[in-house]
Amino acid sequence: MAIHTISGDAIVSALIVAALTTLAVRGLPWNYVKSLLAGGWTTGQGTVEFGGVEEGRTRYGSYYIARIDYSYSVNGEYYSGYLERVFLRERPADRFVGAMKGQMVFARSNPSHPERSALLNEDQPGVWPA
Repeated sequence: MAIHTISGDAIVSALIVAALTTLAVRGLPWNYVKSLLAGGWTTGQGTVEFGGVEEGRTRYGSYYIARIDYSYSVNGEYYSGYLERVFLRERPADRFVGAMKGQMVFARSNPSHPERSALLNEDQPGVWPA
């Protein structure tokens, strides 16, 4: 009977694939696509209203999704949007959400559909918490 061992590289590769698959199913790559599209959208001031952290699990471990919900206005109408970031540990995700609550942000909105928005790192004042 042959004994098969699994290398450390194979385990790390499996973890990465599992995490990316889970994130793809949850729709998180949409944040990236949205940020590419939003480059030409108009920018306006907004405020982070809420935030929270949700634990996700894969067969190989856990990850944490920090979500911040923000409001902004366009032509006197108020809208809301959200941003999700993935963290490998809960504490940094909690710190990110805690640091962002109540903060002023710059939201980009689609001129044709102002209810569609995105937060781009390069638009934000100062350095965003990690």
